[in-house]
Amino acid sequence: MLTIPLRLYTLLRLYKLRYLLVVMVFGFSLLVVSQETPRGRPSGSASAHGVFILDPPSRDETCSGMPAECYSRHLIPTLICTGKGTPAGYNCNQAGAGEPYVKGAVFYVRWDQINPSNGTYDFSIPDTRAQPWIAAGKLVAYDFIPTSQGSFNDVTPAWYASSAVISAVSQTSGVIALQTTADMGFLPGQIAQAAGLKIQIKGTGTTLDGNGTTANPGVWVVCDHNTTGCQDPTSQTIYAIGSGNNISTVHQGSVGNPQYGTGGSACGSGVLPVEWGPNFMKAWKAVMKEVVAHYGSNNSVAYIRFGLGIGGENIPNHGTQLTTCQRSMLTAGFSGASAVSAPWPVPTSGQWPPVAANWIGYVKNMLQYEQSLHSSKVIGTTISPIRDAPEDFSTADQTAVNAVTFGVGFGNQGLQKSDPANYAAGDPCLGGNWCANFVKYAGKVPLELQTLNYSDPSDRNVVGSLAKTLPFATSLHVNILELYVDDWMCTYDASWIGGNAYSACQSAGYPAAFDNAAGQIN
Repeated sequence: MLTIPLRLYTLLRLYKLRYLLVVMVFGFSLLVVSQETPRGRPSGSASAHGVFILDPPSRDETCSGMPAECYSRHLIPTLICTGKGTPAGYNCNQAGAGEPYVKGAVFYVRWDQINPSNGTYDFSIPDTRAQPWIAAGKLVAYDFIPTSQGSFNDVTPAWYASSAVISAVSQTSGVIALQTTADMGFLPGQIAQAAGLKIQIKGTGTTLDGNGTTANPGVWVVCDHNTTGCQDPTSQTIYAIGSGNNISTVHQGSVGNPQYGTGGSACGSGVLPVEWGPNFMKAWKAVMKEVVAHYGSNNSVAYIRFGLGIGGENIPNHGTQLTTCQRSMLTAGFSGASAVSAPWPVPTSGQWPPVAANWIGYVKNMLQYEQSLHSSKVIGTTISPIRDAPEDFSTADQTAVNAVTFGVGFGNQGLQKSDPANYAAGDPCLGGNWCANFVKYAGKVPLELQTLNYSDPSDRNVVGSLAKTLPFATSLHVNILELYVDDWMCTYDASWIGGNAYSACQSAGYPAAFDNAAGQIN
């Protein structure tokens, strides 16, 4: 168990108590403590600051790519144990070597894990993962992700991604009448409130399928009795605003929520929901509302982040630099009425704003909704570009403006060794121009930073050594640092042999870098 003097030292160091003053008042000694508010920490950010471990394993079965028993033999005794028997059930005898420096853990939470069916929510998985940390007195944070970061999207729940078989569909006087063989459970929310949402029709052999162009993508707006010729939607009957000539009834095809990247290869991220469309926005806002309600009174939750693109970030997909993907996005309405043709102009040109305007507006809409929830927990977002080859810095800059406007914290998931050199040269830091935006908005909202990937104590890979990047990050007013498991373990676990070895991280000066970072922001 740590001794009281060491605990007192840690308290003084982490909370930066500037001085102690002893004075005499009416013969009694009075201890006066002056506490310096850490530089750049926004007022009202409560627990939304500190050094966190990023998405740690929750059991040994999830140790893929790490040493065997990475959870029970390494992570628990090194980072979670705070003293004898704490947390209970883990055979803790004393505080782990890295325990004083880790504020808590941030967990990725998949959409399909918490929203298994339309209108149903279950937070048992993230709650269970967080429990050992909470029992040890640590904080937890959550990053809710609507899609996969990989090449195959299995994160968007099946109920949203599924389609229904059409039993009959026709078009008369510009109104589509459609019936299905089973309930259309893919439309988010109550079916009676589906007007204004969109449906994507496929396989009818008619013009209702679209032709793969922006002019006719096969996507139609649901209508109700307020539109002439339409009736209110029911579970198996729906009306939509069509176009063109009448179409006789056909008895084939399918209908579902609009998606793009069809086939999985066009955009490198699998088949994705149209993030900027009304269906996804309605569904994801419902998730946001449930999350805020569930965690609002939990004092162990430090902050919450919602991805608005792929994974926990705000980039639409991994293929935005590809002409084939651009065409798929444009067909799905990415540029709205602008309809800028592919290939897109470079982001530094005067022709770029019409490409980005619709996406920027979508992200702004979602941030404004987050503000309307009046969350007692800090909500964060990511200042991602639309494309990164060449990089779109203007979108990241505007997202930062909008985040601050709506009181939403923002950050970047790309800390790397090129950042200090770029910043010194007056160039943007990659992945969202985060350096300039951190300096500009320090103290306005919480600022979060995550390394691009595992670091390299030899400073040879693109991420580089944390001994160099962590001091740079704290100099630019970061409030939250999210660091990968391997970097934590190679710093504090002498038996760790992962991507980075303990000896290499010791030699590179990782312990001092972690100590200094924790001392400034924990």
